[in-house]
Amino acid sequence: MTTRKAVSKGLEHTKDIQQTPMKKPISMLLIILLSAAGTFAEEDRKSYNQFLLGGGSSINGFGETTQEVRTVDVLWRHARIFRKKETGWLRGNHEFWIETPVSIIIEDSDAQDSNDFGIIGINFLFAWVFPETRLGEPYFMIGGGPQYVMADIEGVGSDLCGNYQMGIGTRFLVADKHEVNLEIRYHHTSNLGMAEPNVPLNSVKVFLGATLPF
Repeated sequence: MTTRKAVSKGLEHTKDIQQTPMKKPISMLLIILLSAAGTFAEEDRKSYNQFLLGGGSSINGFGETTQEVRTVDVLWRHARIFRKKETGWLRGNHEFWIETPVSIIIEDSDAQDSNDFGIIGINFLFAWVFPETRLGEPYFMIGGGPQYVMADIEGVGSDLCGNYQMGIGTRFLVADKHEVNLEIRYHHTSNLGMAEPNVPLNSVKVFLGATLPF
């Protein structure tokens, strides 16, 4: 009898949980995750890797930015093509990119900084690569991710920050299955309000890259 009562109480408790306001958002999250898993499980899925080298600078007066921080940037990109559309005005490749960028600071307008090494992070970007034109294959990307700021930059009140970015680019086929790409991005870094002060770095960055043979 004791076991049956325990089971009965457990079922009632589970029912109460399911009737809470959290049920709907949890269900929606599960649907999104399952849909994404199904998309990336397609048999015709393709992927490629790229290496990019570039640099840029934050711009004093761009938004709330007060520092001019110039960097040389190196990143590795792993790209997955999760949807191809060959007809209609939406045609092109829809891709998901994971990037591991390293930004090395070469100049900072705050001369009092004791450590100016750089910033590391990881980016999650969605890209739309359009069909090939005379100017190559143009593309648009948007996304962001976490960053760890190893440099002592005035106004950035936390080592743990985040970024969001968007940009445009194009890639050219220079040999059989070998492509180079040129892109420009708007890049925003801040500590997301987790600490004070929270002065953002609004930057413009330019990259030149190449698709790797593996």
